Amino acid sequence: MLIALVLLAAGAGLVVMGVHKLTTAVPTCDGRPMSPEDVCHPRVTGSFGDGMPEPHSSTYQEQLDNLTSGGWTALGIGVVLLALGVLVAVAWAASRD
Repeated sequence: MLIALVLLAAGAGLVVMGVHKLTTAVPTCDGRPMSPEDVCHPRVTGSFGDGMPEPHSSTYQEQLDNLTSGGWTALGIGVVLLALGVLVAVAWAASRD
């Protein structure tokens, strides 16, 4: 039963975190909030090693999409954990009878 409670708690936490991230995400550029017409130009302060992509300018919408994708991921994983928690709890309850 402890596994079911852990799954339910973790799932609920991820769902809350995902919803919060989706509703409060504000893109920033160098720590300053962006508005819809802004373009963020990265500060390049050195060379880039093997495998490191060179930074590129990004729009408000690109920054917002990057922020909200994490919210959708958390929400999806949270729903899956909640469903698993319910299934484990139902299986545990059925096995006790």
